[in-house]
Amino acid sequence: YISLEVLNMNHITFILSLKALSGIEETENFIKEQSVPYTFECDESGTRSFEWYLDKKKNNAILLESFKDSEAAVLRVQNLLSSPLNEAFRDLFEVMNLTVLGNASEPLIDTLESWKPSYFAYEEGFNKTF
Repeated sequence: YISLEVLNMNHITFILSLKALSGIEETENFIKEQSVPYTFECDESGTRSFEWYLDKKKNNAILLESFKDSEAAVLRVQNLLSSPLNEAFRDLFEVMNLTVLGNASEPLIDTLESWKPSYFAYEEGFNKTF
């Protein structure tokens, strides 16, 4: 066993809890037809995953994103804010909570300031996929 701290693991994870403001069909269409295809095509080599989860009964969503490091997370946020999907995203979802896992850098903290996220610094553990 080798601690991830020893390996200097700098990965960042976002857990974005969202309330869908439209019907479930419109939400699903946005995710499948716009959000995922558009984000997949972005030039973001440090984005490791971009996964949507839906609670169709409550019309809530979780967007789980993981990144190589804080710099990659900043790029993802900048690309979202400048993308043609940003307005549709804001119209379709209310951000209930943003949780940031990992040792966020000051530039990442500054970038996310208006979203008022909760931060959890890495403590200890292992991840066999890194």
